[in-house]
Formats: sequence, C-alpha cells, structure tokens
Amino acid sequence: MSNEINPKGYFEPIHAAHAIEQVAFMLRMEPPLNEASFSQVCEIAKQFKTESDMPGQPEFRTLAFGFGPSIPQQLPKPFVLNRIAADGTPEKELRIESNSISFTTFRYTRWDAVWAQARRYFETMIPTYAENTKIAAVGLNYIDKFKWVGELSECKTNLLMQSGSKYVCPHIFEVDDFWHSYTGAFIRTDKNTKRLLNVNVDYLDEVLPDDVRRVVAITTVLTDLMNQSGYEPTELNAQNANNFLDDRMQKLHVFGKKVFGNIINDDMSKRIALI
Repeated sequence: MSNEINPKGYFEPIHAAHAIEQVAFMLRMEPPLNEASFSQVCEIAKQFKTESDMPGQPEFRTLAFGFGPSIPQQLPKPFVLNRIAADGTPEKELRIESNSISFTTFRYTRWDAVWAQARRYFETMIPTYAENTKIAAVGLNYIDKFKWVGELSECKTNLLMQSGSKYVCPHIFEVDDFWHSYTGAFIRTDKNTKRLLNVNVDYLDEVLPDDVRRVVAITTVLTDLMNQSGYEPTELNAQNANNFLDDRMQKLHVFGKKVFGNIINDDMSKRIALI
C-alpha cells in the first residue's frame, strides 16, 4: 500500500471501503414528452415524496434551451425530489424532466444496493416515456476522491495513479504543482450504441467548511447514445424498457470499473476491492 512505500504520507479513499463521493444515473429521451404525458410522469413520481424516502421538493424556474440560430425550446420546469441530511448535506436527488430522468446519490454503499434503489424510481416512469418518445441516451457518472494523509511536501500523485494510464496525460507526473487532466472519446460498442467516455482527473486543495484537504478527484462520465446516425435504431416499449435499462446500466458499470482500474494503481485498487 501507499503508506508502506512512503511513511511520511499516503493517499486514502474518502470512505473506509470506497472512494465514491457521488454516483448519478441518467436516462434521456427525444423528443420531449407532451404536456399530458409529462404530467402523468410527475404524478407517478409523487409516490416517492415521503418522509422515509425523499421529503424535499425544491422549486426550479422554467428554462429555455437553444441550439444555434433556432428558436429556443421551452420546456416545463422539472419535478425534483430530494433528501437532505440533518447536517445540511445532500443524500440523494430524483430529477424528472420532459425528456429525462436522473437520480443522484451521495451515499454510495455497493453497486447492487445503489442500482436497486435507483432502478425502483426509473422502472415506475420509463414505460410512459417509452410509449411516447424514443430513447436517446443512458448515462452513468461517478466522482471518486482520494485524500492525502501526511506532510504536504511529500504528496506525490504517482503514489496513487497508474503509471502509463491511457486516460491520464503523462506529463502530470513531472508537475510539482496542481494539475488537471481531461480526456474524452466516442467508442462504437455495438451496432446500436455510440459510447461517449469522459475522464476528468483533478489534483488540488479542496476547501471544506472547517478544513482544507489535498485530493485527487476522478470524474468518470459514461454516456451510451442510441438512435444515432450511422447506427441501427433502438426501439423501446413499455414491455422491454426496464429490462433494457437494467442491462445497459450493468454494462456501463462493468466498463467504468475497467476504466477506473486503469487510472489508479494496483495497491489502491486492492484497497477498495476493485480487484
């Protein structure tokens, strides 16, 4: 482990068993639902507004989105539910829009449990989307953080990072100051799917309410795009939509683990049970 290599300091995950600060699940459909169908979805989502689940309902203004010279598309305001901890920190959020569903949790435990929680929200609403519009994208996003413990003068990111990682710029190992490494690419995974992979790694000092800590933050954004030009179409309906989403999220999770394992070194991968 890192602390055996350098007794003056070492990186450790922000949690005892893992480094995940938050994970987000996303489903996007195009075109947006009409007003009646979107109202139906919002009514379905209200079942989760309970004290034991997500009692909060923040207000959002309606936003207009425009692309190029075209007339901005006016979308209804999102329906959002959340849960905030007693100390004011967010625990989870469910966001429903006329063209998307997203769920974010800040309380990661293990994949099976977290996806089961998220799937419970998606499976109640996705049939309505599938009956009225087409699937555009499925996404899975992670933010992992590792904090430095020890003398700041001894902090070296090569104690955490995988030497020769294809997802990190090699020159960062020669930098004595903070750095950022961002990369992205489209990958043809099968005849139906165009996958966008983004990996953003930041080495910086993070300001907390009562402290400052040195961290490496790794953001992995995976987006499977469907019904793209040059790809075969993906057709969903109320009967197959939930099974499709479950299979797709499982595949993104497995792919994300491989990417992440190519960024951090084997010592840390063993520490957080990645390998």
